[in-house]
Amino acid sequence: MRTLCIIWATFCINTENLMKLWDFLRKSSNRIQMFLAYKKRLRGILIMEENKVCFIIIYNNEFLCEECISYINSLSKPDGFEVEIIPIYSTENVASVYNKAMKQSSAKYKVYLKQDSFIINKTFMEECLGIFKRNHKIGMIGVIGAESLPPSCFWEDANDEKKYGSLYCYNQNGVDIATGANNRNVSGEINHDCVQVIDGRIMITQYDLIWRDDLFSNSYYDIAQCFEFSDAGYSVAVPRQHKPWIISDSESEDRKCPEGRKVFLKHYGTKFLPKVSVLIPAYNRPFYLELALQSALYQSYQNIEIIIGDDSTNNEVEKAIEPYLLEYNNVSYYKNETNLGLENWYKIYDMANGEYINFLMDDDLFHFEKIEKMVNKLHSHDDVSLVTSFRELIDESGEVLSSKPSTRLFFQENTIINGKTFGSFMLSQTWNIIGEPTTAMFRKKDVKRFGFYHEHKFNVINDFATWLSLMEKGDVVYLTEPLSYFRQHSGQNQANPKYKVLGIDEWLCIINEARKNGFFENDLTFKETIINYIKSSLDIIFFYQKLKLDETLEVHLVKEKLVSALDELLVK
Repeated sequence: MRTLCIIWATFCINTENLMKLWDFLRKSSNRIQMFLAYKKRLRGILIMEENKVCFIIIYNNEFLCEECISYINSLSKPDGFEVEIIPIYSTENVASVYNKAMKQSSAKYKVYLKQDSFIINKTFMEECLGIFKRNHKIGMIGVIGAESLPPSCFWEDANDEKKYGSLYCYNQNGVDIATGANNRNVSGEINHDCVQVIDGRIMITQYDLIWRDDLFSNSYYDIAQCFEFSDAGYSVAVPRQHKPWIISDSESEDRKCPEGRKVFLKHYGTKFLPKVSVLIPAYNRPFYLELALQSALYQSYQNIEIIIGDDSTNNEVEKAIEPYLLEYNNVSYYKNETNLGLENWYKIYDMANGEYINFLMDDDLFHFEKIEKMVNKLHSHDDVSLVTSFRELIDESGEVLSSKPSTRLFFQENTIINGKTFGSFMLSQTWNIIGEPTTAMFRKKDVKRFGFYHEHKFNVINDFATWLSLMEKGDVVYLTEPLSYFRQHSGQNQANPKYKVLGIDEWLCIINEARKNGFFENDLTFKETIINYIKSSLDIIFFYQKLKLDETLEVHLVKEKLVSALDELLVK
């Protein structure tokens, strides 16, 4: 019996050791596979032929391919270098073809180009090799590109001052030069500029990285490769050119492939898109809040953080969003111990990490492309400080309502308006044409405190006060597409008579402060504004009398403001 126990114990010990050994081997195998995958991905660092350049041409037109090769054969060849040309006929997956050709060649330096990209710079190879040899961190070169990829995902949409390089392009009128504003200082010691993305007509590498044929075929593979090089620790560069190095008549396929753009944004969006903070002040409306949250989560834009500050008197909101907190790592939630009111807004504003800010009221909704379209405008116009759009009114059930005078469509096409001109018009009508906090987007750096105009704090027209401060800084973009939905229901502050009276006080205050800060073209415009202010104040008084709320009107306050307004009107 004792012998059997010893044998059994030995077996158990050995079994445990075997399991440990198996676990070790399994983990080792994973590590080996990871190493092999990494080695495969970076195969160009190891056994490449240092004195060899390979030109890889993908073509579907033999005439163009032959012409492309003739240009390559006319180039000056560096001493001691071998030149290889691999033309591959294909009408399908470009990224896959590039991978096959890359593995086929042992050349350290590879030039990937399209059949209609003709190299006309005779010293092309010498100049590319010179850039690579001076800086081993540069992994890829292109002839034109952008310092940063715009949110549209098209480098061509970058501001001119953020474009580098040049090339000749065929068009209907002949040959034109596409060039970046920064193609300068060609004769200096630095002969290149580092960029984030380059054009895919020609891409020159000194290291081999796998092209993402698992994600892309004929579009977005080129800009994806730029990010792959960046992720691997390499720079992407554009040479400074006296004259364009290539001539081409091909156009990017990217604009024709919205599905490719979606894939690209999903995998690379957070690497280049500016972050947007969506701020949601919540209060006792869990059902509406969940709808609002969904409209923010399902945006086409891929780099959003959502911050919810809960001022509710119960935990219903917390229960409603709990599943979203578990599923989405870009949603943050904070429950206030006591009701903070406007301090809740300031709190979540201070927490925001985004370059751009967009509030979302807990009963409103975003159009699914709102963030993307507004970011595109702010990103491409440095002189614009505020972007807004037409907004539609919806009822408690989400049905679209007719517009009010202050929410109607004010322009028939997308328009950029001078900030002070537009602000003066809004003041003259005592209308918040920009819209509620849900409607507009702005840069965080432009607003220190939401709800303030200079040093004056506003409680009722806090959004308008913020818009006015932004309109002092720059222009306004008005988009005609309805990109937000402003819900109308009995539970909102606008329906509370108390806020209408407080508005009488705040509108007069902001009109006078705006005059001190350069709004209104002349005294006549200012007095017209005062007249309209008095009219709107009288409308509020009539509203109270109609509802028999005279006792809550705060007559002394209203009288004081109207007398003050009349004094402004009658003064010479």
